[in-house]
Amino acid sequence: MRIVFWQNCLSPHQLPYIVHLLEDERVDEVVVCAGEAINRTRKDMGWDTTSYPGLENCDVYLVPTPQTVEHLMQVRTEDSYHLFSGIRGFAFVFDAFLRSLAYPLKRGMITERPNTYAYGRANGKPLWLHRLRWKLQDRKFMPKVNCVFAMGTDASDFYRTLHEGWKVFPFGYCTEGHQIERKPDGSTMITHPLRVAYVGGLSWWKSVDTLLISTIITQKMSPGNEIELTLIGDGPERAKLEAIVNKNQLNNVRFLGSQKQSEIPRLLAYHDVLVLPSIYDGWGAVVNEGLQAGLFTICSDACGAKDLLHDPRCGAVFRTGDVKQLTKVLSYCRDHVESIRGDKQYRMDWADKAISGKAVARYMVDCLCNVKTERPWIQE
Repeated sequence: MRIVFWQNCLSPHQLPYIVHLLEDERVDEVVVCAGEAINRTRKDMGWDTTSYPGLENCDVYLVPTPQTVEHLMQVRTEDSYHLFSGIRGFAFVFDAFLRSLAYPLKRGMITERPNTYAYGRANGKPLWLHRLRWKLQDRKFMPKVNCVFAMGTDASDFYRTLHEGWKVFPFGYCTEGHQIERKPDGSTMITHPLRVAYVGGLSWWKSVDTLLISTIITQKMSPGNEIELTLIGDGPERAKLEAIVNKNQLNNVRFLGSQKQSEIPRLLAYHDVLVLPSIYDGWGAVVNEGLQAGLFTICSDACGAKDLLHDPRCGAVFRTGDVKQLTKVLSYCRDHVESIRGDKQYRMDWADKAISGKAVARYMVDCLCNVKTERPWIQE
């Protein structure tokens, strides 16, 4: 099998499984075509995908000419699968998709659930409007797509309602695992307060204020039993969040600002819990990173990555924006900090088995080969 990926840029959340596809005996060629190496936002975050380990084994085309695109469409049409990420979101990908229609190809989409932003906030649209747009605008393209790799259960449920001819596979983003051990240096002794981390942009839709307020309430419920909270990232909500911290005299909250991506695993290794409280996240790859670092990981039910938290030893899911419920989860973590720290290696081992690049690559090939399979992250 030959698998061709069409992306707006070399995706740091897809490369971890793409580079392992050739390890499967059923795959003999992997091609990655991108409109650019890395976009500005990810570059500013310290991503460097051009030198990604294992990428040298794939055929990579950056900003390919129309002639090259046409050539890639014509090669091995019978045993090639072309997978498009963000067809409507990126001009390069949409143009490649349109060009592919001239050839007898097998096509698939890799996509998140449509962005609803809590049913109307910030110009978001409810799912029924997205469904209507598909029926009116893209109806003619539907029969041209064979399968959909949908990010999370909510996304797969949505895309199954659009076209009965599609094979829809629940999928997820992937991150590179880093085995970084936390050094015993006195400050990390078992008696140290619970350490909680947030990693991501400080934007309204990340709902970091929900985490701050829940932290405040949790500490008021048990004075003297502090939770140390570290916010890694930056954005337009920072001043508002700092005002909340100052008003409530939270000396145990740190703003680290933006950090290079290469530093995130080391920073996470010194924490116990990761929280992603987003109002919307198509997936939320930081949940992967938290689990791979061994952290008890919490996210809202608006994150596609909630699918990774079925095992109660790995983490928990709370209702989006529900301060009371998040407070309950944080209180549990504070009261059970010893067992959470004791299960760190279990979570790291689970992540290596269930959400590593190798595991996700095998699952993708099984899906493309029509092998009856299940997502490795929900298998018993």
